[in-house]
Amino acid sequence: MSKPISKSIVKTAEKTKSEKITVITNHLKIDGYLLIHDGKCDACNDEIITLRNALVCRLQDYCTCEGEQCQCSDYVCFRYDWLNICVDEIVAYSVLSE
Repeated sequence: MSKPISKSIVKTAEKTKSEKITVITNHLKIDGYLLIHDGKCDACNDEIITLRNALVCRLQDYCTCEGEQCQCSDYVCFRYDWLNICVDEIVAYSVLSE
């Protein structure tokens, strides 16, 4: 059985020394900072990823143009102080450099 994606995300963040991540679901792009209790993943929930200072954008509204001059915007997004994400909905993620 594979390691839960929540633990993989946290371990990747620990290795890269960055808490800033982007999570993609089927309908959302979510940017934020991992909320890790006491700096360790021992207390991590296998079913939920918690982000602080999260910016949630609907993919359908985020970028509707095509071509090289395309510019997407965060103006249609919503900001939350913290946000729980169900790991079953995660399609992709990236740990970003700070």
